[in-house]
Amino acid sequence: MRRHAFPVTLIAVIAATLFVPAILHHEVFTFRDHTDYFQPLRFYTALHLRAGRLPLWNPYNASGEAWLANPQTGVFYPPTWLFIAMPFAAAYMSYVMLHVVLLGVNAYTLLVRSATRRAAALGATALMLCGPTVSLWDVNNNLATLAWVPLAIWCGLERRPRLGGAVLALAFLGGEPFFAAIAAFLFAIAYFRNAPRSGGMKQLLQAALIAIGLSAIQLFPFLELLHESDRRAGFEREVIFRHSMKISDWVRLAIPPHGFDPSMSQQFIPVVYVGIATVLLAVIGLTALRKAWPWLLLLCASIIVAAGNDLPTGEWIARAPLTIFRYPARLIPFGAFAVICLMVIGLDRLPKRRVWVDAAVLLLLLADLVPRTVPLRLVEPLDLQRVPFPPFVGRDAKVVRLGVPTADRAAWMGGYLNLYSHRFDAATPAPVAPYGYSMTLRNDVRTPDIGHLDSTGVGWVLTDRGLPLDYYRLDARARGVYAWHSLHVQPMARVIEPDGRVVPAQALSLDSAHARVSADTPQGGLLVLMQRDAPGWRVFVDEREARSEIFDRYFRAVRVSPGKHEILWTFRPFSLLAGACVTLMTLLAVALRPSSVKR
Repeated sequence: MRRHAFPVTLIAVIAATLFVPAILHHEVFTFRDHTDYFQPLRFYTALHLRAGRLPLWNPYNASGEAWLANPQTGVFYPPTWLFIAMPFAAAYMSYVMLHVVLLGVNAYTLLVRSATRRAAALGATALMLCGPTVSLWDVNNNLATLAWVPLAIWCGLERRPRLGGAVLALAFLGGEPFFAAIAAFLFAIAYFRNAPRSGGMKQLLQAALIAIGLSAIQLFPFLELLHESDRRAGFEREVIFRHSMKISDWVRLAIPPHGFDPSMSQQFIPVVYVGIATVLLAVIGLTALRKAWPWLLLLCASIIVAAGNDLPTGEWIARAPLTIFRYPARLIPFGAFAVICLMVIGLDRLPKRRVWVDAAVLLLLLADLVPRTVPLRLVEPLDLQRVPFPPFVGRDAKVVRLGVPTADRAAWMGGYLNLYSHRFDAATPAPVAPYGYSMTLRNDVRTPDIGHLDSTGVGWVLTDRGLPLDYYRLDARARGVYAWHSLHVQPMARVIEPDGRVVPAQALSLDSAHARVSADTPQGGLLVLMQRDAPGWRVFVDEREARSEIFDRYFRAVRVSPGKHEILWTFRPFSLLAGACVTLMTLLAVALRPSSVKR
């Protein structure tokens, strides 16, 4: 291990230089999804974890959503626990830095298996710094899962089913199921490439059971979340193939960019450049076809899938019964990884290569790649007050948007920015959304069905235009966006009495696992709460369990008799309990049973 100490240290130091200054100055990245998605997502999650609570439910988006079931929250992913021990800004930057280092070290571990240490270190450095990798920093669930892919391949080549299962579990817990599935596929291919004819399938099954078992605590709630989601229903072709990468655009891997190029066929990976030296060395690597062909296949597969509907193969994706795939350009980092692996082969093909040659290649990589990604690495102090509206906007009723949002996402309260100050948003930016509810909300806004919006507790409209003054009152404006408040919005918790009279609840309290309502109704009736129902919710009226009902297809309700009542909903999903039991049993089985695989 000592002979690998210097390359690993060098990889870690290079990665750290991109993060440490910002950490010391309490700054965070600001590009794209950093500010309005992942920072508030991790802030809301960390808030609960620091208080010793599991964030089971988010009551503020989409009329409630199963928060922990979304793998992007990473509640059971060990690196997420950094947010418990560190100030948020430092934890956020450290989280991203950790996965950049993990990606580099794991890539080195894989590459050094068949390459010299210096070539493997250069390849790992190129992978950490190239445009496709840095482009994933703001969608850092993709980065977290990608960081484990090289190690998963290594485990397959080395026939390590137990370790491979654990690595695949970490890949899924990192938060990107699609990348985790690719990691599992590559692990299986690598395993069968080196596995003996007998016993290979049994050991592969062992790895699969370990991976599923260790991740079950997150996997089972996620599968339950998928059941009624837009993924199960299927996306429209336009959504599936958005951000496809034309084959002709792959030449840009070797063309230095000058800022962001809007002429590219996709913008999901804003910088695809991997370096001129990297591509030239990769071409040399192709001359060793016996070593290069697996990476050439990975590159070709990445090009084909990333092309989306620009190739006939896109038809299969569009017709899949369960659409788990969007944004084909996400495959670009795998193609870049393949090119870099070819680069390492090319480096070792150079005759009589001296240390100074490798040092020159390292300096060239740093000078060429680091400046290309500067716009992706801009930082500023963390701003928890990014939404430019007064606190009352979105506090008493849900928010919707009408019009075409501009680039100023803060003024439109984009992403999860509402979570910083606990504002209610009728929509969600989550990648897995409730299908029926989302379609109904979309139709209500497009029509717009003002009466139904009022009934569901949607009382705020953010828009760039005027609204009828007999329905709405202008209460705030900021940066060209107006916040209109409905004059007829219904309370989010209310009793509908038999004669149709509506009695507002006296008190409403929502948190990550409970909803408490105090009501006083002369006639009794149906108490409705404009929070979506989901498996795991139970309701108690005056401490006695009652039969839950559904109001308006999606929302929770319960019958109450005349008088004063205290109603309590509790969220305890069985999928989480079952997953926790399976994960615990898997941990015990792995810990108590010694490995039987012979090297």
